[in-house]
Amino acid sequence: MTDNAAKIFNEMKEEYDILQDLWYSWLFSRLHFLIAKNSIVPFQPKKVLDVGCGTGFQSFLFAAIGAEVFGVDIASDLIDEANKKKETFNPSSLQLFPSYFSFVDRYNKKIENTLYDLIKSNQYQPPKFFVGDAQKIEFPDSSFDHVNCCGSTLNFIDDYNSALSEISRVLKPNGTFSIEVDARWNMDIFWPVIDNLLFGALKFEMTFKESFANIFQPIHKHIKIDYPFGESENPVMMNLWLFTKTGMKRDLQKVGLRTENNYSIHSFTNLIPSTFLDSSKPSKLLKRTFNILSKLDEANGLNKFPGCSLVLFGYKQ
Repeated sequence: MTDNAAKIFNEMKEEYDILQDLWYSWLFSRLHFLIAKNSIVPFQPKKVLDVGCGTGFQSFLFAAIGAEVFGVDIASDLIDEANKKKETFNPSSLQLFPSYFSFVDRYNKKIENTLYDLIKSNQYQPPKFFVGDAQKIEFPDSSFDHVNCCGSTLNFIDDYNSALSEISRVLKPNGTFSIEVDARWNMDIFWPVIDNLLFGALKFEMTFKESFANIFQPIHKHIKIDYPFGESENPVMMNLWLFTKTGMKRDLQKVGLRTENNYSIHSFTNLIPSTFLDSSKPSKLLKRTFNILSKLDEANGLNKFPGCSLVLFGYKQ
């Protein structure tokens, strides 16, 4: 799993930051705002570890307020890209990836306004990036004020509990965490059943048997799915975890991490199948429909409805 994940993400280095689709643009725009609001502003961590940092989206977000940030990722080519960004990143603008949609600009402005005082009053220092494994973090116990683990990093790890144990180990007592994972309960668990009735029109590439088996598991149980990555002609099949909210809170509690807040991303927007929203050339109709559904995702209270991404914030007991 580790070797496959590294290979796949190394191959994605050229397009990793080019988010021309509605799916990932919305995910990271919402995620970065939630991190700014729930982790950075209330706790203002001084020393941060970003596990599964990729090209450094959240590493630069924390560094912008003056935190000393260390980013680790299994994909060496993504670490190279993250290091290149250090030459051009501007902490005052916080444009963490190119904008192709108006909501990305809107969220960039919201994040800038949320962090304005902290950015103004602290000296930016570039993150330090290293190749590293989430299951064996090479830092001493109680090293960090905050650990960030987003971008679905845990979904790719067979023994994800070992990564959670490592996150807890390197956190200081009362240190905080932000974790984002692909969640089990969302419309994408049901769309494959409909896809079979439509003779594969939704492009989920899952049999009736597989899609029903994913639904009819115990409600709080994490499940694994086979998901194709890489070139469509010769994809690499990855066995990924999909996590439940109750199960994740339980697993975090076992390693001494208490969840304080949780949010969902792509709740109502997932009334459109993710296979459509992942298109790099969305139609005008798709964009208009998405904009309507995104307002529901943003509405007060509704962001806790089940969604495709589960974001958890908490602290080490």
